[in-house]
Amino acid sequence: MKIPDTNKLMSIAILIGIVVALFIIYKILAATGLIKTAAKRKEIALGEKSVEQLREDDYFDPKYFMGKRYKSLGYDTTKKYAKDLRKALRGFGTDEETIYITFGKLFNKINISEIAAAYLTTYNSDLQADLLNDLSEKDAIPLFKIINSLPNN
Repeated sequence: MKIPDTNKLMSIAILIGIVVALFIIYKILAATGLIKTAAKRKEIALGEKSVEQLREDDYFDPKYFMGKRYKSLGYDTTKKYAKDLRKALRGFGTDEETIYITFGKLFNKINISEIAAAYLTTYNSDLQADLLNDLSEKDAIPLFKIINSLPNN
Protein backbone atom coordinates (compact mmCIF):
# COMPACT_ATOMS: atom_id res chain seq x y z
CA MET A 1 0.00 0.00 0.00
CA LYS A 2 1.33 3.39 -1.02
CA ILE A 3 1.49 6.08 1.68
CA PRO A 4 0.26 9.50 0.41
CA ASP A 5 2.68 12.39 0.40
CA THR A 6 1.91 14.37 3.59
CA ASN A 7 3.31 17.61 2.18
CA LYS A 8 0.86 17.44 -0.73
CA LEU A 9 -2.09 16.72 1.60
CA MET A 10 -1.04 19.54 3.92
CA SER A 11 -0.85 21.97 0.98
CA ILE A 12 -4.33 21.00 -0.21
CA ALA A 13 -5.75 21.35 3.32
CA ILE A 14 -4.18 24.82 3.69
CA LEU A 15 -5.54 25.87 0.29
CA ILE A 16 -9.05 24.69 1.20
CA GLY A 17 -8.76 26.50 4.55
CA ILE A 18 -7.75 29.74 2.83
CA VAL A 19 -10.66 29.51 0.36
CA VAL A 20 -13.15 28.87 3.20
CA ALA A 21 -11.70 31.75 5.24
CA LEU A 22 -11.95 34.13 2.26
CA PHE A 23 -15.54 33.05 1.64
CA ILE A 24 -16.46 33.72 5.29
CA ILE A 25 -14.76 37.13 5.18
CA TYR A 26 -16.64 37.97 1.97
CA LYS A 27 -19.98 37.00 3.53
CA ILE A 28 -19.27 39.12 6.61
CA LEU A 29 -18.27 42.15 4.52
CA ALA A 30 -21.34 41.72 2.27
CA ALA A 31 -23.65 41.44 5.29
CA THR A 32 -22.25 44.64 6.82
CA GLY A 33 -22.55 46.49 3.52
CA LEU A 34 -18.84 47.05 3.00
CA ILE A 35 -19.03 44.99 -0.19
CA LYS A 36 -22.01 45.61 -2.44
CA THR A 37 -23.22 42.43 -4.06
CA ALA A 38 -25.22 42.48 -7.29
CA ALA A 39 -28.40 41.88 -5.30
CA LYS A 40 -27.55 44.78 -2.95
CA ARG A 41 -26.86 47.10 -5.89
CA LYS A 42 -30.19 46.07 -7.43
CA GLU A 43 -31.99 46.73 -4.11
CA ILE A 44 -30.35 50.16 -3.82
CA ALA A 45 -31.34 51.05 -7.39
CA LEU A 46 -34.92 49.92 -6.76
CA GLY A 47 -35.02 51.97 -3.56
CA GLU A 48 -33.78 55.07 -5.36
CA LYS A 49 -36.32 54.52 -8.13
CA SER A 50 -39.13 54.02 -5.60
CA VAL A 51 -38.30 57.24 -3.76
CA GLU A 52 -38.10 59.15 -7.03
CA GLN A 53 -41.48 57.78 -8.15
CA LEU A 54 -43.06 58.66 -4.79
CA ARG A 55 -41.57 62.15 -5.06
CA GLU A 56 -43.13 62.66 -8.52
CA ASP A 57 -46.49 60.99 -7.79
CA ASP A 58 -49.42 63.35 -8.50
CA TYR A 59 -51.69 61.32 -6.21
CA PHE A 60 -50.14 63.03 -3.17
CA ASP A 61 -51.43 66.42 -4.34
CA PRO A 62 -54.23 67.35 -1.87
CA LYS A 63 -56.31 68.81 -4.74
CA TYR A 64 -55.86 65.93 -7.17
CA PHE A 65 -59.08 64.14 -6.19
CA MET A 66 -61.30 67.19 -6.73
CA GLY A 67 -63.58 66.86 -9.75
CA LYS A 68 -62.68 63.23 -10.37
CA ARG A 69 -65.00 60.23 -10.31
CA TYR A 70 -63.75 57.54 -7.96
CA LYS A 71 -64.71 55.45 -4.95
CA SER A 72 -64.27 57.76 -1.98
CA LEU A 73 -63.09 56.71 1.46
CA GLY A 74 -65.52 59.00 3.23
CA TYR A 75 -64.75 61.88 5.56
CA ASP A 76 -64.35 59.90 8.81
CA THR A 77 -62.19 57.21 7.24
CA THR A 78 -60.00 59.79 5.53
CA LYS A 79 -59.46 61.61 8.84
CA LYS A 80 -58.69 58.33 10.62
CA TYR A 81 -56.13 57.29 8.00
CA ALA A 82 -54.51 60.73 8.14
CA LYS A 83 -54.32 60.41 11.93
CA ASP A 84 -52.87 56.87 11.68
CA LEU A 85 -50.22 58.02 9.22
CA ARG A 86 -49.31 61.02 11.37
CA LYS A 87 -48.93 58.76 14.41
CA ALA A 88 -46.77 56.35 12.37
CA LEU A 89 -44.52 59.18 11.18
CA ARG A 90 -44.12 61.07 14.44
CA GLY A 91 -42.58 60.14 17.73
CA PHE A 92 -39.77 57.70 18.30
CA GLY A 93 -38.97 56.02 15.00
CA THR A 94 -41.23 55.34 12.06
CA ASP A 95 -43.92 52.66 12.15
CA GLU A 96 -43.54 51.38 8.60
CA GLU A 97 -46.01 48.54 9.15
CA THR A 98 -48.85 50.99 9.94
CA ILE A 99 -47.98 52.98 6.82
CA TYR A 100 -48.09 49.87 4.63
CA ILE A 101 -51.35 48.65 6.21
CA THR A 102 -53.02 52.06 5.81
CA PHE A 103 -52.08 52.36 2.14
CA GLY A 104 -53.11 48.73 1.61
CA LYS A 105 -56.67 49.58 2.71
CA LEU A 106 -57.20 52.17 -0.04
CA PHE A 107 -59.66 51.56 -2.86
CA ASN A 108 -57.61 53.40 -5.49
CA LYS A 109 -54.72 55.80 -6.03
CA ILE A 110 -56.99 58.85 -5.88
CA ASN A 111 -57.71 58.04 -2.20
CA ILE A 112 -54.11 59.07 -1.50
CA SER A 113 -55.06 62.60 -2.50
CA GLU A 114 -58.04 62.53 -0.12
CA ILE A 115 -55.78 61.51 2.75
CA ALA A 116 -53.16 64.08 1.73
CA ALA A 117 -55.83 66.80 1.86
CA ALA A 118 -57.03 65.69 5.31
CA TYR A 119 -53.42 65.44 6.50
CA LEU A 120 -52.68 68.96 5.24
CA THR A 121 -55.76 70.55 6.82
CA THR A 122 -55.40 68.68 10.12
CA TYR A 123 -51.64 68.87 10.64
CA ASN A 124 -50.64 71.71 8.28
CA SER A 125 -48.01 69.38 6.85
CA ASP A 126 -47.39 67.71 3.50
CA LEU A 127 -47.98 63.94 3.67
CA GLN A 128 -45.69 63.19 0.73
CA ALA A 129 -42.82 65.22 2.23
CA ASP A 130 -43.28 63.61 5.64
CA LEU A 131 -43.27 60.11 4.13
CA LEU A 132 -40.17 60.78 2.05
CA ASN A 133 -38.47 62.39 5.04
CA ASP A 134 -39.11 59.45 7.38
CA LEU A 135 -38.88 56.41 5.10
CA SER A 136 -35.53 55.06 4.01
CA GLU A 137 -35.10 53.99 0.40
CA LYS A 138 -35.40 50.38 1.53
CA ASP A 139 -38.70 51.13 3.33
CA ALA A 140 -40.04 53.10 0.34
CA ILE A 141 -39.92 50.01 -1.90
CA PRO A 142 -42.89 48.19 -0.28
CA LEU A 143 -44.90 51.43 -0.17
CA PHE A 144 -44.22 52.04 -3.84
CA LYS A 145 -45.32 48.48 -4.67
CA ILE A 146 -48.53 48.90 -2.65
CA ILE A 147 -49.38 52.18 -4.39
CA ASN A 148 -48.65 50.71 -7.83
CA SER A 149 -50.96 47.77 -7.09
CA LEU A 150 -53.90 50.14 -6.52
CA PRO A 151 -56.27 50.87 -9.41
CA ASN A 152 -56.12 54.38 -10.84
CA ASN A 153 -59.71 55.24 -9.88
